[in-house]
Amino acid sequence: MNTFKEEFENKKLSWEENDMVDVDYTCGYCGAYVSSDKGMPLIYTDFRGDQTIYRGAGVYICTNCRMPTFMYKNIQVPGNRYGSPVKDVPVNVNDVYEEARSCYAANAYTGTVLLCRKLLMHVAVDLGANENLRFIDYVNYLNEHHFVSVKSDEWIDQIRRYGNEATHEIEVNTMQDAQMILKFCEMLLKMNYEYPSIANND
Repeated sequence: MNTFKEEFENKKLSWEENDMVDVDYTCGYCGAYVSSDKGMPLIYTDFRGDQTIYRGAGVYICTNCRMPTFMYKNIQVPGNRYGSPVKDVPVNVNDVYEEARSCYAANAYTGTVLLCRKLLMHVAVDLGANENLRFIDYVNYLNEHHFVSVKSDEWIDQIRRYGNEATHEIEVNTMQDAQMILKFCEMLLKMNYEYPSIANND
């Protein structure tokens, strides 16, 4: 099945594009950092009925994947999927990681933290831990078997703390919480999957 980008480049699909004030942003679909001046501008109408283009607002078309993004002041929909894709990760582990990134893009920061907590459990089991253990047991397994670096204990403890708060307490996590947890998970996946795969292929 052809992707949207392929259909667009084959002239089977098209946008009725208008010139707009250019905006730089990270596309929530393809992850590319782009500068676009094509799309559908947001129009501001004053009390006299005069209309002007609202600067830097409207639906922008990504110059890489051609998908639309709504921009208005500090709002971007879909948002940036924080973190980077990681190569050579097992499907069942990678699906949870990508779902956490999608949660972040939807501004669902507490959901992001909960998924990252679940991700740690998936990683631990994939790396040899038994199933149906307590979360703390999975954390200890990763530490004791050196799947995290010596200086990463504090990161693990943060994930445990945020995950427990999100699960058992009336707690709403912030963007900063979600960014920190996602960045750690990205590091953990790269250390245990992507980098060993690169070394084995050399």
